[in-house]
Amino acid sequence: MRLKDQERVKDFLNKLFSHGRIPNAILFYGPPGVGKTTGALEFSKGLLCTENTPWGCGVCPSCQHMEHITESILGGSWEEISLFEEINGRRVFLYLSGEHPDFIFVPPDGTSLKIDQVRAVKDFAYRKPALSKRKVILMDDAHTMTRESANALLKVLEEPPPDTHFILVSEGKEALLPTIISRTYQVEFSPLDRESFYELLGEESEDLYRASKGSLTVAKELREKSDLLRSLEEFLSGDPKKVYLLAQEMDKKDVEDKLLFLRLLEERIRETFLRKELDYDRFEMVVRRIEEVRTGLRRGVRFGLALYALYSLWR
Repeated sequence: MRLKDQERVKDFLNKLFSHGRIPNAILFYGPPGVGKTTGALEFSKGLLCTENTPWGCGVCPSCQHMEHITESILGGSWEEISLFEEINGRRVFLYLSGEHPDFIFVPPDGTSLKIDQVRAVKDFAYRKPALSKRKVILMDDAHTMTRESANALLKVLEEPPPDTHFILVSEGKEALLPTIISRTYQVEFSPLDRESFYELLGEESEDLYRASKGSLTVAKELREKSDLLRSLEEFLSGDPKKVYLLAQEMDKKDVEDKLLFLRLLEERIRETFLRKELDYDRFEMVVRRIEEVRTGLRRGVRFGLALYALYSLWR
């Protein structure tokens, strides 16, 4: 099985399967990079297995098709399994399908899950299964649904076809409509433990584990931007000269790097507070100022000056 760690999740899903009480709509949620999409693909394989084996038998035609689709999705080679459609003279991306007639994978088209994709999902949902006894619709990054898309999906979730299962994957529940959440069975994924994290990352780095909070996706991003971790340590060192030079250097970074730096800084400040090395009033003041800087970035605030002012407040 590709899904590492998450023993609590696997045990829970095994029980659902063994009791034959699998909800028509399930929400997998948790931090990025902890196995939600991988787990959803593996669980889908079991739901579609013609031998009715949890997580799939690996031998039946359904499992073989799902294995190929899973490799393509996790490997990022989507082109051969992508489905497009001409809609009002436009070439619109709908979903990934592959050779399994009873499974579709719906990632965002660009930055969001769009209404045309949800309409295509609804059409698929009401077809009869062709190979398996069930159909599965896996919607990745469900938190990116537009309100129009979410309302369209809600109509299907209110009265789902009995042979169709929706698996929504999201980094959190907050961005989803409460009415969507109320119609899903929610399964929370936890940050990876150190052993699984190191195995998947391919190295043992306590700094990356701590900074990413057990998220493989964040860790890989930080590994490519190791200078931000170094900058964070310089900021926290308390050396005014280093912080002054750092503030000038950070001014040259792009917005994404600045936001990532603020996220890392906020987490370290929170850790300091939890260790009781920072009183609550100052903790609240610093966190509030970080949020002000974050908001100010969208208005073009000078990040270097804001960062140095933040340092003065922190020290």
